[in-house]
Amino acid sequence: MVIQEIIAIAGKPGLYRIIITNRANLVVESMLDKKRVSIPGTSRISSLADITMYTTGEDALLMDILNLMSEKAGKSEVPAAKSDPEGVRKFIDGIVPNLDHERVYNSDLKKLVQWFSTLRKNEAFPLTSEVAKEEAVEEAVEEVAEEGQEKKPAAKKPAAKKSATKKPATKKTAIKGKAEPKGKPSQKKAQVQKSTAKAGKSK
Repeated sequence: MVIQEIIAIAGKPGLYRIIITNRANLVVESMLDKKRVSIPGTSRISSLADITMYTTGEDALLMDILNLMSEKAGKSEVPAAKSDPEGVRKFIDGIVPNLDHERVYNSDLKKLVQWFSTLRKNEAFPLTSEVAKEEAVEEAVEEVAEEGQEKKPAAKKPAAKKSATKKPATKKTAIKGKAEPKGKPSQKKAQVQKSTAKAGKSK
């Protein structure tokens, strides 16, 4: 599922998937009960694509952490966020060991586990990004264009033209080797006949 389509709405539980967007409002579908509601555009919403989490190194995208949780947790049970905060912390540390716990609180881990459980029930994994999707499409278009350019020179072989120019040459050489047609005296024979006629007249 594309992560840009998933949002959290302030004051409302769970996650929502964007169905329709316009200037005035958003039509969203709850990922908990599948009910669709219209919310004003002025509502406080957070796209999961824009959320990062503190680590001991660089901040990590929430999308990357959720995908990592999906890969490592598989279909195993997730600890209950409400009743077992210590279990939640151990579960998260087993997957993302470099979280900065001085800035990531238990309430953040609780929300992370709740969102993960909701996304897994909706079969949202793996989460993808619109940017990555657009780049993949552009790469595919470029590959097709390159393949087309490689095939064009092969289609322009002047084989037919070469054979056409050779054919008249073979005809000319064949004509040179032929004997003169019957019934048409050669120039030499004509000259001999004329000279013989002249000699007969002079006698």
